[in-house]
Amino acid sequence: MGAQVKFSKTTLEMGISVICMLLLAGTSNADAPLLLHGGTIHTVDEHTPTAEAMLITDGKVSAVGTYSSVSALAPEAQRLDLDGKTVLPGFIDSHVHVRELGMDANKANLVGVRSAEDIVERLQARYPNPTPGEWLIGQGWDEGWFGSEGYPDRAALDEAFPNNPVYLESLHGFAGFYNGAALDVAGITDETPNPGVGQILRREDGSATGVMLTLAQNLVTRHVPAASVEMRKDAIVTGLEIMRKAGVTSVHEAGMMKPDIEAFMALARENKLPIRVYGLLNGNDKELMDHWFARGIHEQADAMFAVRSIKVFYDGSLGSRTALMLEPYSDRPGAANPTERITPEKLTWLAENAAEKGFQMAVHAIGDEGNNRTLSIYEQALQPYPDQDHRWRIEHAQVVLPDYFERAANLGVVSSVQSSHAVGDSGWAEDRVGPMRIQYAYAWRKMLNAGAPVILNSDLPGEPWEPMETLYFAVTRNKLDNPTGEGWYAEEALTSAEAVYAMTAAGAHAAFQDTNIGSLSIGKWADFVILDADPFDVAPASIKEIKVLSTWVAGKSVFTSGQ
Repeated sequence: MGAQVKFSKTTLEMGISVICMLLLAGTSNADAPLLLHGGTIHTVDEHTPTAEAMLITDGKVSAVGTYSSVSALAPEAQRLDLDGKTVLPGFIDSHVHVRELGMDANKANLVGVRSAEDIVERLQARYPNPTPGEWLIGQGWDEGWFGSEGYPDRAALDEAFPNNPVYLESLHGFAGFYNGAALDVAGITDETPNPGVGQILRREDGSATGVMLTLAQNLVTRHVPAASVEMRKDAIVTGLEIMRKAGVTSVHEAGMMKPDIEAFMALARENKLPIRVYGLLNGNDKELMDHWFARGIHEQADAMFAVRSIKVFYDGSLGSRTALMLEPYSDRPGAANPTERITPEKLTWLAENAAEKGFQMAVHAIGDEGNNRTLSIYEQALQPYPDQDHRWRIEHAQVVLPDYFERAANLGVVSSVQSSHAVGDSGWAEDRVGPMRIQYAYAWRKMLNAGAPVILNSDLPGEPWEPMETLYFAVTRNKLDNPTGEGWYAEEALTSAEAVYAMTAAGAHAAFQDTNIGSLSIGKWADFVILDADPFDVAPASIKEIKVLSTWVAGKSVFTSGQ
């Protein structure tokens, strides 16, 4: 009989640590099979949805089933007794900005601020004695909330930081807030016109408030010192390590720019990626896309890194009133600035080349008209390839027209949605679109009922992003501090099983990786998490309390709670 470690309720973390140390120290054969048993194993495989035991050989699942049948296959296997705990496939966060997550560790955290004075206080705490001329950077002020309550003015920033340019990224990236010193560095004056796409918000006297929407941010951000490849590599590893602690075993990195790709490629060559990465190229960069269309897709045999998808920013955001809507905004239509960040002609060129060369399209579309135009371009580009397994995506699909669901289902377009956005936007979203259009917003149930594929992700950094939070939002459509209240348009919620599928197997399918990961099926990489409770059994309000005890990639523990 192989080495046995039993996971008690009080020593579970110690049990994982002990067996890992045994393997690493050579007390047992590090290449020996590993048998998990004694808990509930949810495979997310329709043929064997649950199992008593799972055998891992050479990093892959080699058997699942009853304890007696699986144990008989490998009597000398190392054994992990789960002591009633729960195993799920590793979570796949299918829309992230992980490099930003890592870099945000060095920025002022502005999540939850409600005034310019709050922002100053956070900045002063993060930068108590800044060197004159040093850029002070923060992230996380909610452009949706401020868009309803009134955008901040830079006066407080100017007073507190007269000698330092300040750059403050919004929660979802559709607005930037800058002080006078930053505007001076960028050469922005009262006479500076709005760019072709974007808006400089102004005071009554014509001077800039410091807030800039969508691409107007580039007027300033291009002057912020760029991070080196080594700095990006460090940020990527930091971000991925944060995510693996939350049970994430694979991410889809959305909108990689050239320096990001260089950093990811280097980390992949050096075998330094802590978890798997599926890359979505920045499709708004024509030069980058010319290069990749000529180069072709990139995939690795170990499934640790791939580049196959094209992330395109089409419209803006609902919170900043820059999303493309078929009809005017219901609240303050005069304040809206619907934005096309790429022309339909350029988007069509991308789609036609992607269809020809086997790349996946993944277009950011928030407003109903933005989604409508994207679907129309997809339909046109894919028409010559009726049998192509394209798996094209729409990122967010936030507000859609009534015919979206059937069209997406017929075309096989994947709706890539974020449960945190529905909950985070619930305080003002209906004001933006009114009581009729809100019926077709954040409408995940309608998508599934129509047969349209859905994947569930976080779009981090921004709203709460950990998988147990994403799952909780999807099932309850409730805020974290309102677990027993009625969910926001709760009829659009998902079941726990639907949400877990959308965070595992569906995410793998949306990355053309469903033969390798996404479920605990025989022959796939053994990527899984061990949880202290079963999300299929606990009350929905308790899902957010479930803890990740350990995270495994290719049969190896990459995180253990308490270490």
